[in-house]
Amino acid sequence: MLKPKRKILRQEIEQDPFIETLFSIKQHFEKHKNVYFSSIAGFIGIVLVISLISRTQTTNNNEASLVLNKAMVFMAQKDNLNAMIFLQEANDKYLNTNAGLDAGYYLGKIHFDRGDYDIAQGFFDKYTRDGSNKLLLGASCKALASIYELNNDLNKAIKFQRLQLKYLDSTIDNASANINIAKLSFKLGDEKSAKALIDKVIEENSGNFEIVQLAEKLNGEIRRKN
Repeated sequence: MLKPKRKILRQEIEQDPFIETLFSIKQHFEKHKNVYFSSIAGFIGIVLVISLISRTQTTNNNEASLVLNKAMVFMAQKDNLNAMIFLQEANDKYLNTNAGLDAGYYLGKIHFDRGDYDIAQGFFDKYTRDGSNKLLLGASCKALASIYELNNDLNKAIKFQRLQLKYLDSTIDNASANINIAKLSFKLGDEKSAKALIDKVIEENSGNFEIVQLAEKLNGEIRRKN
């Protein structure tokens, strides 16, 4: 015969560690539920804001790319006047996008080609700080080196010519940039550095007649001065 189940006393329930833990959690939640609900609402709000910003950024990128593409069509047709209208629009309205920044580079290039070096410098400076296109970064550095050389600021010209090396993948482009650095060093009066760099270029590009010829030409100028 089965024995009747013993009735669990209230005191035993209260002394059960698991029950006590659940009871404590319930009391804690009841006491702080407003804080928890506020935190959850805040988290949801943050997620929504991030989602909105991301969606806006994507929209801006797409719009900026469309405007930049219109400008590139005019540039391909050598119509820089109309190209600049769209480049300026992309650069003004979408400067926080890659396409907007790229538009700034092309504005700098047009001004550079016109001889408006002071205006071009501002665009190239901006691109070297915030741009992301490796090719355009290298071109910006090279243009800035040329501008500083024209202004006889040879130290800054060397600085940007060296900075260009970071963005060059081609062995020939790298050698040409180093020859330019050697030329600038030579103009600055640092024949020793210029000679060392030229010798290195010749050694590393012995199979490239054009590069070696350019390097030897500068080498001859250095020797004649000494």
